[in-house]
Parts: sequence; C-alpha cells; structure tokens
Amino acid sequence: MVIHGKQLFVNYLFVKQFTYYSFLLTLQSKQPTMNIRLEQPSDYRKVENLTREAFWNVYRPGCYEHFVLNQFRNNPDFIPELDLVMEQDGIIIGHIMFSKAKLMLNDGRQCPSWTFGPISIHPDYQGMGYGLKLLNYALDKAREMGIGFLCMEGNINFYKHAGFGLASMMGIHYHAEPRDAEVPYFLAQELISGWLESNGITEATYCPPKGYFVAEANPEAFASFEATFPAKEKTMQPGQLPQFCQSCGMPLTKNDDCGTNADGSTCFDYCKYCYQDGKFLQDCSMEEMVEFCSQYVEEYNKNTGESLNREEYKNVLRQFYPSLKRWQLPADQLPHATSPIKQKLIEEINALGINGLPEINNLFVLQGSYVNMEYEINGNKVKLLDDNATYWCNQAERLDSPGRCFGIACDEHYIFVSEYGKDGVDAEIVMLKRR
Repeated sequence: MVIHGKQLFVNYLFVKQFTYYSFLLTLQSKQPTMNIRLEQPSDYRKVENLTREAFWNVYRPGCYEHFVLNQFRNNPDFIPELDLVMEQDGIIIGHIMFSKAKLMLNDGRQCPSWTFGPISIHPDYQGMGYGLKLLNYALDKAREMGIGFLCMEGNINFYKHAGFGLASMMGIHYHAEPRDAEVPYFLAQELISGWLESNGITEATYCPPKGYFVAEANPEAFASFEATFPAKEKTMQPGQLPQFCQSCGMPLTKNDDCGTNADGSTCFDYCKYCYQDGKFLQDCSMEEMVEFCSQYVEEYNKNTGESLNREEYKNVLRQFYPSLKRWQLPADQLPHATSPIKQKLIEEINALGINGLPEINNLFVLQGSYVNMEYEINGNKVKLLDDNATYWCNQAERLDSPGRCFGIACDEHYIFVSEYGKDGVDAEIVMLKRR
C-alpha cells in the first residue's frame, strides 16, 4: 500500500495531538486533590500529631495546642460543626476548630461571641496558601451558621488577608491588657455586617474560652498527655511570645537563662537563679521575693522608660506576681530547697555589727556569676567568688548613705560583705569572715 505525503502529514498531526492530550490527562490525574470535611473520631490522634508538629517551638518552647484540642472536644463551648480537617490525596494536612466565647459589656451584661483556633497546617505544607484556603472555607461555614462576630489572637500580617483587623478599632478590649491599649495581636472581624450595632455593642471586653488555658490549669495532666508522643527538643527561638520566670518574673530569652528539672533537663518555667534540680533555691514567701527583686528598680526603669522609686516598683511586683505559676501553688506543694544553715547565717550576719547595715531577715540562693563583682586590690581587678558555685545572698540599702548598698554572699565556710553604688560601681570589700 502506498501512503501519499498528505496522508503522512495527517497521521503525524493525529499522533501529535493524541500524545498532547494524553499528556494533559496524565498531568491532570497527577494533580493533588484537596478536600475539607468534618473531623471524625478516627482522625483525633492524627490531628493532634499534626497540631503538635505545626506549633512546636513556635510561640513557646514546645507547645500546648495539641492538648487544648484534645481536651476541648468535650467542652460545651466546642462547635463540632466547625471542627474541620483539610486533606490532600487523602492525607490530613490541616485542621481548624471554633469555639463559643463572650463579650463583657460596660454595663455588666454578657453577649455571645465566637473565636477559632488552633488552626494548623503541617510544616511540610506551610507557606503554600493552604492555611488561608482552610480559614476562608471555615469562615464561610461559620457565616452560614449565623456566627456574626469573631475575636482571636494572631499575626495581623496573615489574618488581614482573611478580613481581620485590630479589635481595638472596633471598641473591643483584650481581657489581659489595659483598656486603652492597642493590642497588635488581638484581632476581630464581623462575619455579618452590622452585627455589633444590631446587638447594641459599641464597647466591650473579650473573654476567651477557659478551655484554652487547660494546660496551665492542669500541668500534671498535660505532662502525662505529652508523654504519649515521641520526644522532641524544646528550645527558645526568636519570635516566640515573651517568657518570664514563673517565680521572680525575670525575662527568659535563651535556654541558658532557664533552670533545670530533677532529671537535669531544661525547665522553661523558671530561671536558673530560682530553680535547679527540680527545686526552688529560695525558701521564701511572695512578699519576700517582692522585697528582694525590688532592688532592681533602676534596671526596670531603664528597660521600660518608667521612673519608679523602690516602693512603687514593689507595688508593680505585687500586682504581677500573683499571675506567676509559683505563687498560685498551695504552700504545701512548693518544692522548696531548705537548709539548716540559712537561719544560722542570718544570725551571724546580724551579729557582725557593721555600721549602716540594716537587719537581715532572709537569704536567697544565687549563682556566683550573678553576684561576683570586681574589686580593686593593690591596683589589680579581682573577683573573690566562684562563678559556678551557689551562695546564700541578699542586698540591703545602706541606712546612713542612700544610694549605696551592701551585698552579702555566704556559704558554709565564709561570710562576704561588700558595698557598692548604683549598678555596682565603686565596689568595695567590707568584710570577708571565716566561719
């Protein structure tokens, strides 16, 4: 059979077209399929793992969000119709949950409100637009259900793309901040236009669901739950929420600032000056901690731009400390590190008869590096303490010379007393006494 050139060309075009369309069909069949559906009980552990991976070391060392989710499913504020998972090719890559909340009006009335979170996208799929797709889908569903107003905490640079703005611009205040503060992470949105006005709301305070704080309220339950997951390293990273020692309020900015648990691991709740080897180093009351830490008023003023005196700073600490974990514990649950030498040292210090030294009523265990000043002896700068050792310490303002302080550092062998001015300048040795 003879095939003419025209027929050959037609056959060639047919083959090319067939190959091209086959390629498109193959490509289409390989495109990932995305699906958003309600979470099922069989998904629970997968979603908790996903949430843990998404939030680990993001806002704090480790995370609580997976425990919040685990506990919240049985909370009356939970909205099961908005408990959604996102799948790609049958694999869960995202999750979002919604909750009831409240707005407290100025006249004492309460008005229903709503919130959402945690919203999680697996780290392997972050930065690809999946989070915004999931959120917008969920917001549409919430709007269909008649949910008119949402408050939430998050980064406005992301959530503005879903219609959120600063809640303060709508007259909604954050429960944990001054009413006149513009809180950059507290956001809100009317899902139904005019919802605030139709409910007579011009100003209110947002009250988040109590279930969001379940990890802080039940630390032992959280620890047991966390132990069922594979171990992961907790660490402090830039961009996390501010962390404070839950005993003295010292900012914790790196792992080296933190204390240690009984097993030697890093304790992210307490600083190294308050907590070591699973025990508090200071056997003191909250008021005694206020008294001790009030000596750093000048450092506080420098960091905040305030100009408080010591008594005013004590009042600041008295308002702040009750929010810290240590001072919320019953006294019989505090793992104090007590020592029979402490009271004996106090008696010996008060018996020294040093002019201008007020009566000492307490001592605090501190690391040597925290109190080890330089002194000039025979023209040389020297330090007399061991940076790696711990000492019983206190600081007291000199009675006859305002602006000058005594520093006391003791151990089982010596009592060391020094004197210095503001910020430790002009430090002098007053006494080094062998016990």
